[in-house]
Amino acid sequence: MHGKHLAAALVATLGLTLSLVSCSGGGGGSKMTLDANDVRATDPGKMAQGASRAATSLPYFGSVTQSTNRDANGVTTDRAGAAFDGSGLTVTVTHADSSTLTIDTADAVDSESSRDTSTHVPGASRTWRTWSTLNASGRSLTLTGLGVTSANEDPSDWLAGGYWLHIAGENLLASAPTVTSADIGAFVDGPELRSPPSNLPGTGTASYEGLASGAFYSRGGTTSPWRNATGDFDAIATLTADFGDNTIRGCVGCKGDIQVTGVSQDSVTGEWSAITDTSDVQIRLGTAQIDSDGTFRVQDVTTLRPEALRVGLTTTEETGSWGGRFSNIPVTTGEPRLAAGTFGSTSTLSDGGERSYVGMFVAGKQQ
Repeated sequence: MHGKHLAAALVATLGLTLSLVSCSGGGGGSKMTLDANDVRATDPGKMAQGASRAATSLPYFGSVTQSTNRDANGVTTDRAGAAFDGSGLTVTVTHADSSTLTIDTADAVDSESSRDTSTHVPGASRTWRTWSTLNASGRSLTLTGLGVTSANEDPSDWLAGGYWLHIAGENLLASAPTVTSADIGAFVDGPELRSPPSNLPGTGTASYEGLASGAFYSRGGTTSPWRNATGDFDAIATLTADFGDNTIRGCVGCKGDIQVTGVSQDSVTGEWSAITDTSDVQIRLGTAQIDSDGTFRVQDVTTLRPEALRVGLTTTEETGSWGGRFSNIPVTTGEPRLAAGTFGSTSTLSDGGERSYVGMFVAGKQQ
């Protein structure tokens, strides 16, 4: 649910020195855009740590939020809440210490809008809007991919989701920045997720399918042609709910390939270049128990990487968490019209290479 042109901006997630160019917007203001040709890596390890930690944190329920910051029980402590006024989106991430990170689509460096009647949200025709935002200063860099879908006949019927990457440190725009932390998170929020379904079916199964979207970070192993790679991804999420035994399971990437956009750093030259590719990785979401309030979460995610197996590599470690909640709006047959949530996976290959995915999904009830 995000923009298509984040390759340049995503170098910020590694704590890089960025070439910032000021350009005038249509309203006479200025936006900061990134030139991916002038970058210098400083601390990719912080990004690897933040992405892996977010991937294994259990989601928090209010809206559904999954991020780097978590408590002793492994549950995310950040709270992401969205507000949509019919045209723009504001997301406020509240941390455990009550400090906040505010993300506003007024800071967008890329956006698009399209009408779509896809099955991601069953019902009337809807408009999809996506934004990529960037805020950069000497002490923080915040990059996001955000999206919202709203019914054309009823703008109050909306659902928002996306991810954020937040770098903290000193002198981040200078030639020798100091990166102290790299936090990553994903969320999904909207009116139909803010209260439990009035009545979940007591029997039967239901299939759900829709969009999965988020960010990834990869650190190359001894056989990799790159040192680091980061970017965003789009995929299809498929879920199966069994209302008889109150369980749900799913997969991201089992139907179709994961579409990847981002940047990678050559292992020999150290230079960065844009990447647009497909991946046949499958992120398998293990069976979670559905609670009476329509929420579900579990630390049970496995990652199948056929492309690594084909060159003789094996997966030595893999883990992750996922969860979500059902809509409080039913379809005519009584099941919730959608399931939405977050997920993360992190895995290590036998050559030492690591990869983490953190994202969100919105999956509509299938006929």
